Amino acid sequence: MTDSKKRSTAKSLTWRTLATFILGGVSYFITGDLHQTSVITVAYHAIQLFAFFVHERVWNYIHWGRTRGIFIQMTGLSGSGKSTIAKQVQRRMVRKGFHVEVIDGDEYREGLCKDLGFSKVDRNTNIRRLGFVGKVLSRNDVITIMSAINPYEETRREIREMSEHVKTVFVDCDLETLKERDTKGLYRRALLPENHPEKIKNFTGISDPFDPPLVYDLNLNTTKDSVQQSVDKLEKFIVENI
Repeated sequence: MTDSKKRSTAKSLTWRTLATFILGGVSYFITGDLHQTSVITVAYHAIQLFAFFVHERVWNYIHWGRTRGIFIQMTGLSGSGKSTIAKQVQRRMVRKGFHVEVIDGDEYREGLCKDLGFSKVDRNTNIRRLGFVGKVLSRNDVITIMSAINPYEETRREIREMSEHVKTVFVDCDLETLKERDTKGLYRRALLPENHPEKIKNFTGISDPFDPPLVYDLNLNTTKDSVQQSVDKLEKFIVENI
């Protein structure tokens, strides 16, 4: 929950009023003179205002400690760990005071992209829409992580070219390992006979292609690394690039 401008202004005014009364009370207690108390109180607030103005102007020229937005476009097969890693990184960094948004491909399929299917054209449209959202968020200094299969190199290149703040992270897990893990049973269903009522069609990596990325900024190998190791690597990468 964020304070409205009126609430923030009211809080500032009441805080300054309280500070004035405290300073005046202490000054009068020490001096016992109303005139001196008034002079001390007015002079103190004038000096404080001037000092704050100078302090802020000086810090405007200091870049140390500043952060900027970044847009991480993930790519990787279903079940490779994209959403798990992204959401754990988000939780960690939010606790540290960063603004982090995860654009979850499955979630956006139910809203912004619910009109799209799973043809190549629709998949590309889906990624372009998510990419636009990510671009807008990152240029407003939000750390944005897009968790989607993002299967085609041509579309990943389009997203990279949107901004210098776009980074590509390949969540790399081999197909055999994904078939063995298959926590949601999706690979089992994708491999069913064509006439089976439970078969999933247009499944990336089985009946639809996945282009391994030719260009990426970070590789998270979830075949070998644990979730926590991958989370550590992604968080470190983000911190180094903001």
